[in-house]
Amino acid sequence: MTLWYLARAAGVVAMIMFTASASLGILTSGSRKPERRFWLQYVHRSAAATGLILLITHVVAVISDSYVAISPTVLFWPFGSGYRPSAMAVGTLALYGLVLAAVVGAARGRLARSEAFTKHWRTIHIAASAGWLLSIGHALLAGTDRGTPWMLAITIGCLAAVVAAGAYRVRSQAARASTPLNLKRDLARAGRTR
Repeated sequence: MTLWYLARAAGVVAMIMFTASASLGILTSGSRKPERRFWLQYVHRSAAATGLILLITHVVAVISDSYVAISPTVLFWPFGSGYRPSAMAVGTLALYGLVLAAVVGAARGRLARSEAFTKHWRTIHIAASAGWLLSIGHALLAGTDRGTPWMLAITIGCLAAVVAAGAYRVRSQAARASTPLNLKRDLARAGRTR
């Protein structure tokens, strides 16, 4: 039973940490103040790294638990799982997206010298967003607690946090764009004023 509790707890807390990372990532890219941006990025990356460790713990505990027969092959062929194959496929795709974003993000400093990589960073980073969204789907489909009020509240809370961060960013960017001083400055930067 210990592995079962560990797998559940690690999975839920990983989803919460990835939600915090996603929300902070949205807020970071909308921030103009360098010191605020630095701290948001720091916590964003820390939450993502913590989430990744918990995700690995979740996967190892689920595979190690003999109560639910999930073999390591689920990482390569999730539809072959005897336990909720669709849910396992969604979880495996979430794992792929989150790990891809983590590996590329860890190498970002070294790869930043490449202009081609820099241009494609945001596109690659979309894998993290897709992985986060798939992890929400996995939580709704896979867990033994998926239908309980507390798990639904956590899952809906995670969705609400990311939506709220996105709404705040859109609203703050619209407000910044409509400010006359910012409009004049932005036009000057673009070389459109005389």
